[in-house]
Amino acid sequence: MLPVNKLIRSFFYGNIFLGICAVALCIETNLLSNISLNIFPFYLLIFFGTCIYYTMIYVRSVGARNYNDRTLWYRRNLVVIKATLRYSTMVAFIFLSFLIWKNVRTFLLLSLWQFILIVAFPLMAAWYTFAPGFLRIKNIRQIGWIKPFIVGLTWAGWVTIYPVIIWSVQMKAIPAITLLSLLLLWFENFLFFSVNAIIFDIKDYRTDTYHQLKTYPVILGIRNTFRFIIIPVVLLNLTVFFLLQWQKNFTLPQTLIQLIPYTLLIFIILNYRQGRSVLYYLVAVDGLVFLKAVCGIASILLF
Repeated sequence: MLPVNKLIRSFFYGNIFLGICAVALCIETNLLSNISLNIFPFYLLIFFGTCIYYTMIYVRSVGARNYNDRTLWYRRNLVVIKATLRYSTMVAFIFLSFLIWKNVRTFLLLSLWQFILIVAFPLMAAWYTFAPGFLRIKNIRQIGWIKPFIVGLTWAGWVTIYPVIIWSVQMKAIPAITLLSLLLLWFENFLFFSVNAIIFDIKDYRTDTYHQLKTYPVILGIRNTFRFIIIPVVLLNLTVFFLLQWQKNFTLPQTLIQLIPYTLLIFIILNYRQGRSVLYYLVAVDGLVFLKAVCGIASILLF
């Protein structure tokens, strides 16, 4: 049996935790939107899609001059990781094929805008890391000032728009959610994930400086990134959060529960300290993403 620390690293570095976060956030969207859950293969596809995407990013980066604990873990376990990646891709393809086959007629009835939304987020995620050479354009990951917001945009679409569209496909019905509610939830998630990504850029400050990647911490410095980027975005995030609470008529206990991850986000920002490990950020910062989903789910199920 593997030691506990190896299991922990496999769970976080292998992106299993991120896959679980994505599924939990999709379920949160279902409940906050007052719609039933999607079929189980949809959540499996979300889980495997998330794990595969992030694993591909780190496998591609394994040869870079980066010696943090996660990169070393990928180098030590590269053969097993590549094999797991192949099998996971096969499983994800099976779930995707089943989802399309099961609902092919309804998919064909979707509007052009719905098709654009379905295609846009995977293409955006692909462009983030895998820019085709013949187009002579950079991948978004190399454009430091915009990349955290593309991360936020992609995640918000993945866990906010997809559950609603796929629900309408599987149920062959229009969900009883107003466009304003959905947009507010999407915008709230977009801002929350973007702040999360900017905090990770702060973690990578020294590496990005060495590679001349113009992220906000490199351009502005860490202190000014907090002052002029993170704090304003968090305040805007909270404004959108309270607008959604008002628009959806959530009760005070529901609002207080959903406010917990924001309170802890502010605590982490105020207690930021350089030199923390990659594992700390994966547990504490990405943990806020999971906590957000849990609190959202709990606020509906308990009240």
